[in-house]
Amino acid sequence: FSSCTSMRLELSARARQFSCFVLMVGTLPSKDRFEPAHALIVQNKDCAVIPLLLDPLPSAKAFRDAIESLSPEQQEFARAMRAMQLQSTLFAVAVVEIKPQLEQLLKLPAGSLTKEIKLTQDLVRLFIEFQVPCDLMTYDGPEDASSEAKLSRVKEYVKNLMDMVAAEKEKEAAEAKVRMETAVRNRVIDDLDESEDSELTVSTTSRSRSSKSFR
Repeated sequence: FSSCTSMRLELSARARQFSCFVLMVGTLPSKDRFEPAHALIVQNKDCAVIPLLLDPLPSAKAFRDAIESLSPEQQEFARAMRAMQLQSTLFAVAVVEIKPQLEQLLKLPAGSLTKEIKLTQDLVRLFIEFQVPCDLMTYDGPEDASSEAKLSRVKEYVKNLMDMVAAEKEKEAAEAKVRMETAVRNRVIDDLDESEDSELTVSTTSRSRSSKSFR
């Protein structure tokens, strides 16, 4: 990329409907280690476009020519700095599917959520939107139970939580409606009071003028 300083690169990620994954970007400091710097969740037809800002380093030949006139100590220091820069400049992208991670987190057999679209959507929503602890949804029954029994238990936990969330939302909506109606009623009362005060002022002014005319 050293000869393409004006090149504009973008990382584009798109998810299909009812699918979700974690997109991580970072560096490879070694051949067997990935260091993520940023991550985001892409789901349900989301499209993420991330511009990549490049900071090109000089080529090996240009680097040798640049440090040729330096002292041995300075050259050693420059080589160490270049090694550190090269170590953290190998850009890497990792994609982690969410369903297998959910199955492992909730202690479900592998592949249990493959056809459970609604359950998966509810789980992702509870984790991301409502920050519900995983302990409230994790299977806690016998280990030798069947896959259907484990999945049914998790479904029951999720349904209870979703019902609780729906009830809380209805309660908040009802409270907001009451607050709005109270505010409107108070506003109407204030407007009526201001109107009555205005009429009283006009009436008092008229009587005062009539009295002065009579005198």
